[in-house]
Amino acid sequence: MDFLRANAVLVVFGYHVLAFFGIKRMGPFDLEAVGMFGVLSFFVHTSLVLMRSLERQVHKYGFRRLFLIFMARRCFRIYPLSIFIVAVILLFRLPLGGHPWALTWTSPSRWGIVSNFLLAQNITWSNSVEGPLWSLPFEVQMYLVLPVIFLLVRKSMSVWSLVAGWVLAVGVISIALRLGHAHPLTYVPCFLSGVIAYNSSKQVVPRWPGWWWPLFLWGLTALLALHYGIGIAWLICLPMGLMVSRFEDIKNPWICQISYRISKYSYGLYLSHYFCLWLAFTRLGFLTLGSQWIIFIVTAVALPVVLYNAIEQPSIDIGKKLVESRLAGPEMRTPARRAA
Repeated sequence: MDFLRANAVLVVFGYHVLAFFGIKRMGPFDLEAVGMFGVLSFFVHTSLVLMRSLERQVHKYGFRRLFLIFMARRCFRIYPLSIFIVAVILLFRLPLGGHPWALTWTSPSRWGIVSNFLLAQNITWSNSVEGPLWSLPFEVQMYLVLPVIFLLVRKSMSVWSLVAGWVLAVGVISIALRLGHAHPLTYVPCFLSGVIAYNSSKQVVPRWPGWWWPLFLWGLTALLALHYGIGIAWLICLPMGLMVSRFEDIKNPWICQISYRISKYSYGLYLSHYFCLWLAFTRLGFLTLGSQWIIFIVTAVALPVVLYNAIEQPSIDIGKKLVESRLAGPEMRTPARRAA
């Protein structure tokens, strides 16, 4: 799982760096599709990890306040850092909106500002004040329905029945998109692939060598880069969800440690690297190219670590304490085996 998330953020990061310098294709490969694969991987990974989190939550607290506890922890996980980033961009009017090759100040309306703080840009059709923020509203809206999906699939539902549901969802969403009424549902098939991965992980014994997993992911990346489209993106996510549980854990300690570290700071890297690009190569563009690259590398490594320790981890701890002290009373802190 760490490798999946680390690979996802590095793919997005690498695409944005190349695109900033105007490199959008490499031979037959569309690099924007490569970057999109990273986002799709985030969606699959997130829903898989959160389904497992819901399972642990039920074992610990039972089914009472399932949605409330889940949302409280998720809000403290995602909103503090995004709110901080949006506030800094607005305060200093940083030109971090749009594509990496055309960074711009978006001049948001009051409603646009509210939408960026709430992570609801895809519903209000507001521009994101920072390019990478576009994906977070889809994730937040997934939080709202994931507990319901968990309750539906936690029993012994077969993987193939979920695949059939996935196909049905794709058909309905495809029609709705053609009618122009389903933009917030665009990536639902990607999140559902993570649900399928969760279900499969409970029924499948991993037998394939772990070093095949990176090759599998990179093969899917190449396929999407050759044939980019939302339908292909959905089809790419399905085998990712079906196959992730069939691979053994990667055993190389170096890869495991590096993947863990990148995964740990991935959210901060995702939200800060646009600023690093702008600072090093635009705001400080009068420096030598070597100096610019040093500043970019240093800030891209240091900022995510600072943001994690200053904002992310304290916020996660506050959310956990809130759940323990207010939302989960003493009667809910015993294992919920009776309710299960």
